[in-house]
Amino acid sequence: MTSLLNPLLRPAQQEIIHHKSGKMAVIATPGSGKTFTLAHLAAQLVGKLSAKEILNGTEVLVVTFSNSAVYSLRKRIRHILQHDRDLLPDVGYRIRTLHGLAHDIMRDRPALAGLSDNFHILDEQASRHIIRELTQAAFRSRRGEFDPYLATGVRENPKRFHNVYERQLPELAIQLCEQFIKHCKDHSLTPGDLYAIPDLSRHLLLHFTTRIYDEYQRRLKFQGAVDFDDLILYALFILEQNADFLKRIQKRWPYVLEDEAQDSSLLQERLLRLLSNDRNWTRVGDPNQAINTTFTTAHPRYLRSFARESNVSLVRLHQSGRSGRPIADLANTLIKWTAQMHPTVDLRHTFEDHFVQPTPPGDPQPNPPIGETMIHIHYQPGKDVSPDEELWLVASSLMRWLPENPDKTAAVLVPENRHGYKLLEVLKRHDIPNEELLQTTAGVRFIAQTLEIVLAYLAEPINPASLSRVYAEAWRKRSAAIEQNQLDSEESDESGIKTVEAAITRCKYVESFLWPADGTSWTDALNITDLSPVLLRDLQNFRLHAQRWLQAAYLPADQLILLIAHDLFGNPTDLALSYRIAQSVRAAQQAAASNSLGFAVGELKAIRENQRRFFRTEDVIEGYAPRPGVVTVATMHAAKGLEWDRVYLLSVNSYSFPSAQPDDVYIGEKWFVRDGLNIEAELLEQASALQQPFDYIEGRATQQARLDYAAERLRLLYVAITRARKELIILWNTGHYGHQGGSFAARPALPLIALSEYINGTLSFT
Repeated sequence: MTSLLNPLLRPAQQEIIHHKSGKMAVIATPGSGKTFTLAHLAAQLVGKLSAKEILNGTEVLVVTFSNSAVYSLRKRIRHILQHDRDLLPDVGYRIRTLHGLAHDIMRDRPALAGLSDNFHILDEQASRHIIRELTQAAFRSRRGEFDPYLATGVRENPKRFHNVYERQLPELAIQLCEQFIKHCKDHSLTPGDLYAIPDLSRHLLLHFTTRIYDEYQRRLKFQGAVDFDDLILYALFILEQNADFLKRIQKRWPYVLEDEAQDSSLLQERLLRLLSNDRNWTRVGDPNQAINTTFTTAHPRYLRSFARESNVSLVRLHQSGRSGRPIADLANTLIKWTAQMHPTVDLRHTFEDHFVQPTPPGDPQPNPPIGETMIHIHYQPGKDVSPDEELWLVASSLMRWLPENPDKTAAVLVPENRHGYKLLEVLKRHDIPNEELLQTTAGVRFIAQTLEIVLAYLAEPINPASLSRVYAEAWRKRSAAIEQNQLDSEESDESGIKTVEAAITRCKYVESFLWPADGTSWTDALNITDLSPVLLRDLQNFRLHAQRWLQAAYLPADQLILLIAHDLFGNPTDLALSYRIAQSVRAAQQAAASNSLGFAVGELKAIRENQRRFFRTEDVIEGYAPRPGVVTVATMHAAKGLEWDRVYLLSVNSYSFPSAQPDDVYIGEKWFVRDGLNIEAELLEQASALQQPFDYIEGRATQQARLDYAAERLRLLYVAITRARKELIILWNTGHYGHQGGSFAARPALPLIALSEYINGTLSFT
C-alpha cells in the first residue's frame, strides 16, 4: 500500500512516514504538509499494530494543541486508514489535546491523586471567576501593597488616582494572580513550597499572589474540583508515583506523536517524555511559528532542545506549495533580516535558520505562478496613516478587487481584536460581504450589550437615565428591526424617538410612567405630546415589557436573560446565542457564589469586552473554509493554519510589532506603574529568584519580557505573511492615540521598513 502513496509524497515526507521507531523531530515550514504527513505517519504506525494488540487496547497516541486540530487530524487519519490502507477507520489510535490526555489518565485512577471518582473539572471561565473574586476581596484590604509600584504622577492627580485604584489596579491584580498561578503549576510549585521561602514576606506582591494561590487551591479542594492545569499536574503525579500503572499506560501507547510541538510547555514535555519512555516519540512543529509564548507557559525552546538531542532523528519539511515564490521569499527575507541586521542584537536569534522552499516540478501542490503573485507594502517615508485612513484604504481596495475576482478568497488580518471590530463596521457600511474569526463575534457583542443594558436598569429600577437607555439602545433597535421586516411601512420617526428618550431621562418618578396612579395617564409622567400613533403604540408596548421584566427580576439571572431575550430577539441564531450567554452567566455566578444582578451585569460586560473567552477561536475555526467573494476578518493568531488568495496585514506598526527600541511602547507595561516595569514579569522573576536561588535585580525581567514579546511579534508577522497564496498587502497606522502626536503616535514597524526596502531593491544581505 505504501508504494501507491509515493507519487504524492516528497522525499522528506516519505522519510518521516517510513520512520519505524525511536525519537524524531520534524521541523516544518508553513504550508509544507505537516498535518498531512503526521496523519500518514499515524496511519502507518497503526498498520504496524497487530490485531491482537488493537483488541487489547494498544493505540498510537497523537497529542495536539487545540480541539480543532483534534477534529482535523481524526478526519485525515480515518480517511487514510479506510481508503488507502483498507483498515478499520476508528481503532488503533487516540487523538487528544494535552488536557484531554491528562483527563483520560486521571479518570483511570483518580484515587491515586487523592481525588474521588466524581471529581469535576472547572473550565477556564469558572477558574477565572474564583480568582477574580478572591483577588478583589484581598485587594480591598491590602491594596497598599501595590503602592510602591505606582508612578509618581498617579498620586498627584486625584482623579487619576481614584480611577487607578477603583478600576485599573484591581484588574491588574487579577491578571497577576491568574498568570502567577499558571506559572507555579507549570513549575510544580505548591503554595506550601512558596510559604517555605524565608524571605517571602519581604516581597509584597509575591506574598499577595501566594495567598491568593493558596486560597484558590483551598476553594478547589472544598468543591472537589480541579482546573485545567491541575489535570496535567495530577496526571504527572499519578504516573511518577505508580510504576505499575505507568508501565501499563506505556504499553497501551507504544508510539507518541506530538503536533504543534513549538507550543509545548514544561509540563507537556515532562508528561510526554514519561509516557513515551523517552523512546518512540515524534515531535512535529515549527519554532518560527511559536506565537503563544507571551500569554501561555509554552515556549519553542523545548522543541529546539529536543531536536538537538543526540539520539533524535531530525527531518525538515522545507518545500511548500502554498505561496507564490515572491511571498515565500519575503517570509525568508524577514528571517534573514532579523538574523543579520536587526538593530537589537538580542533578537537576532528569534528565528531558526529554516527557509521556505518551492515545490519541485510535478508536485501535487505546485506554487502559484510568479506572474500571478503580487506584494504591496503601503509605506512612504514621512507620510503618516491614521487608523481610520488605513481602514478606508482596505475597504476601497476590496470594493475594486472583489467584483473582478469573484472566485478568489481574501482575508484582512489584524494583530488585535479591537481594530478588527472597527474594520467590520467599515465593511458593513460599504456592503462588503464578510465573516469574522475574532475573539467574540459581532452577534455575541450585540446581544451581550443589549442584555447588559436591560439588566443594569433592573438592578437600579428607579434610575430614569438607565430606563431611557433601555428604550433607546435595546428596545428601539428591536423595534427598528421589526419595522424593517415589515418592509418599512412607515418612515422612522427619529425626532420623535429622541423626544421620548429625553422625556424618560427627565422623568422625576419612573414608577409614575410605568405604573401611574389611578386617574392619571402614563403619558402625563413624560409630559410629551404630538407623538405619531406608531411611536405611541410602540412606547406603550415598551412600558408593558419593562413592567414584565421588573416583575421577573427575582428570577435567577440565566432565566431572566432568556425571558428578556425572547422579548427582544426573534432570530433563532440570536436566541441560541442568548441561551449560551445565559449558561455562561449562570456558570460564573455558581463559581463565584453570587446571585446578584450586579454580578450578572458585570459578567455580560466582560463578555462584551472580550474579557471572557466566550467562544474559543479554535471552535470557530474548526472546519472553517474561506469562501470566495467573502472577506474573512481575523486576528493573525487565529489565521494560523489557514490560507487565502489575497491577504491584507493591518497595523504593522511599532506598537503592535515593537523591536525593543528605547522609545517602543509595550502592551504589558501599564502607564500607572513606575519606571515602565512589567509587573507580571517582575513578579515571576521574584518567584524564580527565591526558589533557585539567584539575585533578583529589579527591571531585568521587564527588559527580558520586552525582548520575548518583540521576538514573538516577529514570528507573528512571519505567520501572517505566510497565509497569502498570491497577493499580499501590508499596511501600518499611527495607532489608537496617534492623533495626539509626539510619543503617542506609533511608527512603521522596523521589519515593515526593511521588507519595503527589500521590495524596492535597496536591501541586500551578505
